[in-house]
Amino acid sequence: MQEIKRKSGLALGAVLALVASMFVVTPVAQAAPVETAAVISPTGAGATSANTMLITEDFELRVRYGTGVSGVNGDANSQSGTALDALRVHYSLSSTSGLVVSASPAADMGQETAVTLVPDTATTANDGHFTVVSTSAFISIGIDQALMTTVSPSVTVTLTPYLEVDGVTGKTAGDSIGEAYDVVFVPWSSVAHSLTLTQPVADDRGATASVTVTAGNVRWSQLDGEFTVRFTHTADTGATNSASVSGVANADSSTIGLTGANLTSLNYSFSAAVKTGVYTTSGTVGSLSAQVFYMTGSSVTNQASLGGSNAMSAVSKLGVTAKTVNAVSISAVAGDNVKNTSVGNADARINSAFVVRAFGWSASNTTSVAVARTVTVSAIAGTMEFDADSGVILDGTTYTSSAAFAAASFALAGSDDTFTVSTFGQDFTTNDGFTLKVSSQLQDHSLAILLKTPSYSPTYTPTTLAGLAGQTKSFEITVADQWDVAPVRTDLRVKATVTLSSSESEAVSGVVTGGKATVAVAPTPATRTGSATVTFTLQTFNQGTQMWDDGNVDSATWNVYSYVAGTEAFESRTATASASISYGVAAYSWSGVVSVEIANSYSDITVTATGLVIENNDDATVTASDTLTVAANGLNGNFRFASKTAGTYTVTFTNGSASTTSVITIDAAGEDKGATITFDKTALTAGETTTITGTLRDANGNPVKTGATASIAIAYTGKGLPFGTSTTMATDANGQFTFQVLVLSTEKGDAAISATYKPTGSATSTRNVTTVHALTVGAAAAAQADQKVNAGSFKGYVAVYAKGYEGQRLSAKVGNDWVVVESLASNYVRVVEYTGAGYTIAVRIYIDRVLVDTITVTTK
Repeated sequence: MQEIKRKSGLALGAVLALVASMFVVTPVAQAAPVETAAVISPTGAGATSANTMLITEDFELRVRYGTGVSGVNGDANSQSGTALDALRVHYSLSSTSGLVVSASPAADMGQETAVTLVPDTATTANDGHFTVVSTSAFISIGIDQALMTTVSPSVTVTLTPYLEVDGVTGKTAGDSIGEAYDVVFVPWSSVAHSLTLTQPVADDRGATASVTVTAGNVRWSQLDGEFTVRFTHTADTGATNSASVSGVANADSSTIGLTGANLTSLNYSFSAAVKTGVYTTSGTVGSLSAQVFYMTGSSVTNQASLGGSNAMSAVSKLGVTAKTVNAVSISAVAGDNVKNTSVGNADARINSAFVVRAFGWSASNTTSVAVARTVTVSAIAGTMEFDADSGVILDGTTYTSSAAFAAASFALAGSDDTFTVSTFGQDFTTNDGFTLKVSSQLQDHSLAILLKTPSYSPTYTPTTLAGLAGQTKSFEITVADQWDVAPVRTDLRVKATVTLSSSESEAVSGVVTGGKATVAVAPTPATRTGSATVTFTLQTFNQGTQMWDDGNVDSATWNVYSYVAGTEAFESRTATASASISYGVAAYSWSGVVSVEIANSYSDITVTATGLVIENNDDATVTASDTLTVAANGLNGNFRFASKTAGTYTVTFTNGSASTTSVITIDAAGEDKGATITFDKTALTAGETTTITGTLRDANGNPVKTGATASIAIAYTGKGLPFGTSTTMATDANGQFTFQVLVLSTEKGDAAISATYKPTGSATSTRNVTTVHALTVGAAAAAQADQKVNAGSFKGYVAVYAKGYEGQRLSAKVGNDWVVVESLASNYVRVVEYTGAGYTIAVRIYIDRVLVDTITVTTK
């Protein structure tokens, strides 16, 4: 295709014309008309209707003889009796502001190098014509740029091709006149577009703008300029940063060319490196603004020389906002495939999936905030493999190229965001891994993830125990990998030996099943006492050598002692201790330490404390419910106790044949600990006065006594006459309060009690708890249903049974675990909890948080 100009923008325009053509409806094909005069049409891609051009650009057209013009003088395309230069173009402008049209031929098309504009006779200066000496000419029409600032909002140039045949200067009725074509010249400010600017935040060092331009009727294929965004910012002149911005490229007045093929959806980013502290909320607050231009040159000076009329848009200055992110953090969410080994470091199981969490912290470093954060891959370590079958999946995107993974980036917006990471097809090599970095508001934090294969280790707890000389002890060892996952393989066993002075016992072993192994070993010789070391070695069967290979080890200290049977005794013990009620499952409210002193060093002390959690205070990792046996720490044992239920508990300590007791008191619930209110009546009988008892309990079902500060407000509505109610009722030590309701013999219907517990005594406190209880009034109270609870065991499960409590809340403590059903679905319900077989467990059953029965079950 012939073109009048050889410009870099034409390739860009060719693509844009495709976009512009989307806005044009293609007419139904028709037979081509016979052209008996001159013809003019635009060049370049795009529909004929794309006739708009910027005032800084020329519009290119082709002028030719019509196909129906007969030729003479040896020229097949010239009209009979006319010269070759009879092909002319008449122009007229819609504006009379003194603008002139500039026109030129394309010298490389073999035409004249200049065209003289000749005003038509008796017309205005905005009307004229020019001659084209060619059988098929390409011309460029434009507005004189020196006068372009007066174009508002647009100027239309009407171009009419004609053949001069009547000898009268200018376009007249006697000439052969072709179809006119309008070219509309507009300033860029009239083109549909948008510009958005990111909000600068204190300590920011860059800016980002996004631009969108809508195609409209502009003939994009003829453009040869470019879009630019100019950023302007002011520096802080406050005392903390008085220096101006200097020494940084593009810091004060920055432009960047927005070139590319997708002009209908421009999204270009600019991030200038500016001096630290430019954007600050102290002193004189700096600001940022941006403006988009269409430019025929590449410098700001060129833009200014055009009078500024090519500015498309301006964005109001945005003040600097305070920084909302004081710090960011990124860490692994501990699970079966990953664990954090230190701050900023984690070990992940090779070829597995795991979860990572990234936070943005507020200025107080206590609250995560929903501020945009970016996660990137900042490093790849070792010799990780990337190919069609190997790579990394990061936040749902699969990367099988090392370069693509190194450039990976995605955004997070929520206050507490997690994303999934997984590796696949990797062969283990030491130090293989990668580093993820989260960034927000100039803060960043990295997590180095090292890929590892499972390494299994044996673990025995406690670390110290005691036993009689020559006595065999059974040890249960737990085996797990570094992520605390039990092995599923069947070729592992644990070997155990006891070393006492210079003597080592014969090794014994136990096969690892379900992550556990049991071994029974005795120190030798049988009469020797002292401090022995028990060593547990994990072994793996080597198929090649058919031998067991030693692996990781654990050990325990075994204090071997001897004494004459019947000499066991307690020398002293702490008589009493107390604790407050424990709430929740994350932490206990422990009692003071209860110490016991025994006569035989390192002998076992068994603590029996039904209803209490027991802690070995000498090794806080050792706890149990109801019963705990530990080796004495020399001649002493030290224990603490906790419970979720208030009351007085007797604790029994046993050492061989000797025993002693202590008393543990779990204090009553505080009056601000109430959580629920229940009532003992659901129906009131006609013709009777009924006493209604309400009970206030804490979250564990303990009664709550009020009266000093906390109180209960009672409101009664419906049938019946209440008395004895108030807005400040107190509960007794059983958590109970009462009032009466008189029901006349003729009254039937419904009533309701609204009870509001006020832990602070305030009627408007957000901690208040309100309960609404419905009553049936006027019918004889139905006989209480046959109600019963029970517990049993089968196949390692504990089953809890409840009969006659449909719709009520069932909770049961099975050993250390709680089973809760908020509303029983039927009149007869069974709830099961797996515990394993061979355990003796106390099952405490509560209905609506009231203890109904405690049943001891031996699991089968």
